[in-house]
Amino acid sequence: MVKYPIRIHEKAQSPLPRERIEAIEYVYDNIHDFDDIKDVWEDLHRLTQDEDKQVRSGAAYTLGAVFVFVPDKDEGWEDLHRLTQDKDKDVRLGAAHALGRVFASVPRKDEAWGDLYRLTQDKDRNVRRNAISTLRIAFASVPNKDKAWEDLYRLTQDKDKWVRESAAYSLGLAFAGVPDKDEAWEDIHRLTQDEDRSVRLSAIDSLGRVFAFVPDKDKAWEHLRRLAQDKDKPVRRKAAHSLGLAFAGVPDKDEAWEDIHRLTQDKDKDVRQNATHSLGVAFAFAPDKDKAWEDLHRLTQDKDKDVRLSAIDALEVVFASVPDKDKAWEDLHRLTQDEDKQVRRCAAYTLGAVFVFVPDKDEGWEDLHRLTQDEDKDVRLGAAHALRVAFTYMPDKDKAREDLQRLSR
Repeated sequence: MVKYPIRIHEKAQSPLPRERIEAIEYVYDNIHDFDDIKDVWEDLHRLTQDEDKQVRSGAAYTLGAVFVFVPDKDEGWEDLHRLTQDKDKDVRLGAAHALGRVFASVPRKDEAWGDLYRLTQDKDRNVRRNAISTLRIAFASVPNKDKAWEDLYRLTQDKDKWVRESAAYSLGLAFAGVPDKDEAWEDIHRLTQDEDRSVRLSAIDSLGRVFAFVPDKDKAWEHLRRLAQDKDKPVRRKAAHSLGLAFAGVPDKDEAWEDIHRLTQDKDKDVRQNATHSLGVAFAFAPDKDKAWEDLHRLTQDKDKDVRLSAIDALEVVFASVPDKDKAWEDLHRLTQDEDKQVRRCAAYTLGAVFVFVPDKDEGWEDLHRLTQDEDKDVRLGAAHALRVAFTYMPDKDKAREDLQRLSR
């Protein structure tokens, strides 16, 4: 722990707005290190009332980060409450963001909810978007969930597409606490058909997240399956990802698996990448693990590096349960020698995570040893991380220690 630096205290009182902002930024970055918050809070409290709007905006953001440390929560709340009504939109934006971080710990939640409700109706669309983000974070703590739900419902119909997009995403995160799930599901269903693509994509993402809570899973599944066959590539991409999120709860896993299988062969590389991710997530529930493994094996050899990267991530998730670990190891071994440095780095991290299951630990160690000498520094760092994670299982701990010491120089 350190004392609040005098030079920062002096900057907080500087006649130059730039220096006052620097003081605020320092507090934001170092709040966890101070041994006494009293002097820090006195400066920040004063700066929330600064004549310069940029200083007030910075103070609003920072207040959200430091609120838990504020000695007088009532005073801190009064400052934030005032900032939510500031005449400057950027200050209100900062205050809306701060509300999301502090809502659970503010002393007067009814008043805080009133501020949040007002901000969701702000004339500035960016303030409304930040208020929506706050609403989804604070939803579990709001005193009146019916009212909160009404607000979120209203925002899904906002005239601004970016507000609707944020509301669509928020529905997915707040869904578990929504009092009327039938109505909430209908909203998500409607938003997946919005005229704006960004809104549709956020709604499809939410559909995957909320699937386990949807009252009518058959209808939701039909809709998600239709989206997975959409002619629009971005829609298929998002649906491919949502299939993995929803897979555990879909009523017909054979049908769902066929969709993932088909999407792993899509001509669009991003669709294949998202389908590969879903394959990893859904692997434990796959009705035919041998077929699922064949798909993953094929994807580790995809011509697109991003698909191979997703395949490596999936390998890490499923390695312990694949039916043929020798084959899985061959794939990972090959990927540690990939021509692309990002693929080698990712393979190095995954090798460390699954090393305990690797059938040939001598060969696995040789791969890691080679990767510690890779021409790319990020690959070397990945190998060093893997060595630390898997050190207990290294067949030659002395050489592994030598590699780690060499890399730490």
